[in-house]
Amino acid sequence: MTEKKVRVIHHIKEEGVTIEQVATRYMLDPKTLGAMVVDGNSSSVSDQMDFEYAREVIGLGIEEIKKGDLSKLEEMLYSQAVALNMLFANLSRKASIQTNVDVRSAIANLALKSQNQSRNTIQTLINLKQPSQTSFIKQQTNVANGHQQINNGVAQSSPEKFTKVPNELLEEKHGKWLDTGTKTKAKGVNSELEAVVEVHRGKNPNRKSKVK
Repeated sequence: MTEKKVRVIHHIKEEGVTIEQVATRYMLDPKTLGAMVVDGNSSSVSDQMDFEYAREVIGLGIEEIKKGDLSKLEEMLYSQAVALNMLFANLSRKASIQTNVDVRSAIANLALKSQNQSRNTIQTLINLKQPSQTSFIKQQTNVANGHQQINNGVAQSSPEKFTKVPNELLEEKHGKWLDTGTKTKAKGVNSELEAVVEVHRGKNPNRKSKVK
């Protein structure tokens, strides 16, 4: 039977905090959870991994992210995309040599899932490097949907003012109201034409004008 390995938690003593509370905080710390996964999968690589140092390295990465440095996340996403792509290739190779149709189908489905996850990881990396402008465009749209009074520095007329335009045409102008009832004096239809004929009439006295 393998002897259970117990870790000793080193902490600064706080007044009013029990050892159980300290142990609970330690276990729920994201750095501890990350180090546990690393420790559990490190045996095939090396048996010299230090658990507490793993927590420290993860903690340093967290602080870098808080400061806006996302380089570690970019490295992680790229590594995951490569690993998933390798998994896709390996599963595709295994599926191709299977003689059982059901087994081949099951392995092929796993290969396609790995391919899809690799694609999603790559897309996440692209979004991290080139943030989408959707939120910015949406904000501009929301502003434009509001009541606008100014357009390029020119004041916009309100809808109420447009309704008054027809009435204003009949209102007082230069101190007088427009008289819509006044009749215009009738003029001869050919009065203007006659004047033109009179002015431009030829000098030949023998020529008779056909215009009357």
